[in-house]
Amino acid sequence: MLRFFKLMVSGKLGDPTLCMLHSLVEGLGMDVARVGLGERVGSLYPEDARVYMSEDSPGIKLSPLLGNTRNTLIVSSELRAVIQKHCTNEIEYLGFTLYDHRKRSYSPDYCIVNPIGTFDCVDFQASEVLWSDKTPNKPLTIKKHVLDREKVERAPQLFRVDKDPMTYVLRYELAKEISDRRFANVYWKELPLNDAGK
Repeated sequence: MLRFFKLMVSGKLGDPTLCMLHSLVEGLGMDVARVGLGERVGSLYPEDARVYMSEDSPGIKLSPLLGNTRNTLIVSSELRAVIQKHCTNEIEYLGFTLYDHRKRSYSPDYCIVNPIGTFDCVDFQASEVLWSDKTPNKPLTIKKHVLDREKVERAPQLFRVDKDPMTYVLRYELAKEISDRRFANVYWKELPLNDAGK
């Protein structure tokens, strides 16, 4: 079935009990940007990777998807297994230990999911796009994504949007299993195709 969904990596907003992360792996320095852009981290990734809960969000309740403000997909081992089952494209799974607000080890169960590269899928004429004056071929922001049906015929089950790498998209089959398994704190919205209603 040709249906696609934009994944909300922030998870459920407004629930103060949920763990919400504001920083990523300590020790990556400027290379942490690679995780948001779909670039390989590889050997730059620390062996003893740590992520600390932030004082800005006191919630400590864990969920299969850890919401964060860094536009990064962070999932539990159980949700990771479902993603791996469906995905054949290149993805880095970067494990870490989660530490609480008092700098104590809290959970080793999570990883950053880093789909490598992007996928050309957007119909820019049908989408709502704010373009840059300085670099006309680079959108400043895509307010509404409309997917090109022909392009997404061969799309993987999880991918980043070309020219908008911090947007993650799920294909129907992966989204269905996530929904069927009732993973908490996973939210998305369906993306229209450019021939919808024809």
